[in-house]
Amino acid sequence: MSTERILAIVLFVLSGVMLLRFGPAAVGGWRIYAGTGRRRQRDATARVSLAPPDVADRAALLEPLGYHPLGVTSLDLPDGERFAWIVAADDGDSYAIIVPRRGSFALTGIYSAWRDGMWLGTSHPRGEAADRPNLQMRSVSTTLEDAVAFHREALERLRTVHGDPRPVHAMADMLALDADYRERFGGSRLRPLTMRLMTPAFLALGMLAASIAAFLAAPR
Repeated sequence: MSTERILAIVLFVLSGVMLLRFGPAAVGGWRIYAGTGRRRQRDATARVSLAPPDVADRAALLEPLGYHPLGVTSLDLPDGERFAWIVAADDGDSYAIIVPRRGSFALTGIYSAWRDGMWLGTSHPRGEAADRPNLQMRSVSTTLEDAVAFHREALERLRTVHGDPRPVHAMADMLALDADYRERFGGSRLRPLTMRLMTPAFLALGMLAASIAAFLAAPR
C-alpha cells in the first residue's frame, strides 16, 4: 500500500474519532437551537417543591438584595425537561431566572423589559453579551451582588429613556415576558453557542470526506 493511502487511512481514523467525540454535542445543540423560538416555559410551581442546594443558595443571596420567590418553571428540551426557579424584585422592575447546576456552577439571569420593546439582561457568572438597539446583555463574573448592582445601574440609565419597566409581580407576568424574549431573541442568542458546538463536528466531517477522497486518488 502506498504512503499516501496509509496517511489517508490515518486521517480517516482521526477524523472518525473526532466526529464521534463532537458529533453528539453538535446534534444536540442544533436540536435545541432549531426550536428555541417556539418553546415556552410553563408554570411548574405546583409540581416542584424543593430547590436544589445551589439554587437555594442563590435565592438566599438574592433575598436581602430585594428579590422574593415567584415560582418554578419547566421547559421541554430535546434532552428532557428542565426546571428553573424564578425570583422577582420587590419593586417589580426585574426578575431573575436561576438554573440548577449543569457542570461547574448554577447560572442566574436577571431581566427587565419595557413596553417599547427594550430588553436588559445581566447574567452571572457567565453569558453571551449583546449590544443592540433593543437588547443589552452583559455578564458579571465576580459576585451575584455585583451582578444585581450592575443590572440596577443599567436599569436606571434606561429608565430615563424608556420609562418604567414592565412590572413583574406574578408568574403570569414573567411567562409573558419570557415568551416575548424567546420569540424575538431566542434564536440569535443561542446562535454563537450553537456554532461553537457544531464547528468541531463540521471540521471532523470535512476531514473525513477529504481522507476518503485522498484514499481514492492515491496510488495503490
